[in-house]
Amino acid sequence: MPRMHTDKYGYTLIEVLVVVIIMGILSSMGVVGLQGAVANSRVKDAAMNTAAFLERVGNQSKQQSGAVCLAIAPGNPQKLLAVKSKGTDCSNENKMGGGSLDSIVIEAPSQFVENKSGTCNFVGDVDMTGTNAVFKPRIGLSSVPAGVVCVQYGSDLRFGLARKITTSNSVKAFWKIGNDDGAGGWSEL
Repeated sequence: MPRMHTDKYGYTLIEVLVVVIIMGILSSMGVVGLQGAVANSRVKDAAMNTAAFLERVGNQSKQQSGAVCLAIAPGNPQKLLAVKSKGTDCSNENKMGGGSLDSIVIEAPSQFVENKSGTCNFVGDVDMTGTNAVFKPRIGLSSVPAGVVCVQYGSDLRFGLARKITTSNSVKAFWKIGNDDGAGGWSEL
């Protein structure tokens, strides 16, 4: 009787499905990691751009010889306005009086946020609620703001911060992941 060859060539359906499932699991893990890296990069970029914007507005304040206030644009949390104050401070009655001098727009889903919950407090800050950077001209020095401007990436707990450093008379950018009640966790950019 002749001998029949039953050697099979190729893969079974089960083997192909197992390989496809493993590849799917590995690629989904990579996508999640990539999304986190993109979110971190965007919030860092927004914080650095905001710090540069604050330095520029400080120079404009000196040229204007008056106080300049910051305000989140009504209805547009991606836009921060620099507004000439009617008075010598940035109280509510003086904040929006002199017209807009400059603005910065950050890419969605990042947005400027009021610091009502204290999420963007920095170690050593006493009261940093709200977007309270105020520019007042000083003789011989640029008018670096007092306070902080906080950026949040969407609804994630990823934050960027532009903050005045009093010892160097400059604005620096920081970022953090998570909500630790403002006690720390900030990394300088």
